[in-house]
Amino acid sequence: MNMSEVLQNANLLVIRALDGLPEKEWDIPGACGDWSVKDIVAHLASYEHVIIDVLNTFLGGKLTPSVERWIQSRAAFNAAEVEARKYATAQQVMDDYQTTQVEAASLIMQIPPEKVQQPGTMPWYDRQYSLADFISQAFEHMREHCAQITLFHSRIKEEMEGDSAAT
Repeated sequence: MNMSEVLQNANLLVIRALDGLPEKEWDIPGACGDWSVKDIVAHLASYEHVIIDVLNTFLGGKLTPSVERWIQSRAAFNAAEVEARKYATAQQVMDDYQTTQVEAASLIMQIPPEKVQQPGTMPWYDRQYSLADFISQAFEHMREHCAQITLFHSRIKEEMEGDSAAT
């Protein structure tokens, strides 16, 4: 599959998951453990930054400290990145996600498709993986979080409707 399309499909999943989500629901914890929807989107934005940094290694860039932190401990990386965006508004977090997603989509187009599919081009990640594998895993990761957002929105909506019916 074309990895540019995979990145675009991931973005569409995020947009669909957030469609119709009232702003007041963005800060309610519980969408994924203690994370709110805003925290999930902040987390996805941080992963888009990692994707950009990884793509740049295929365009002559060096591995960044951000990617190195991600490799060393995803849990610590996730916590630090979500915490760093804690005081941002939902719109600022969404803008960060959208900006990085557009940049990632642009960068992937600059990498020859055969290089994207070539195993062993990411020895710091896993010697047997290709960039396509990495992007496919990122897509699955985003899909999982989008499902959590959708379920959370449905649950909150049902709770609010139940509260309205009770009054």
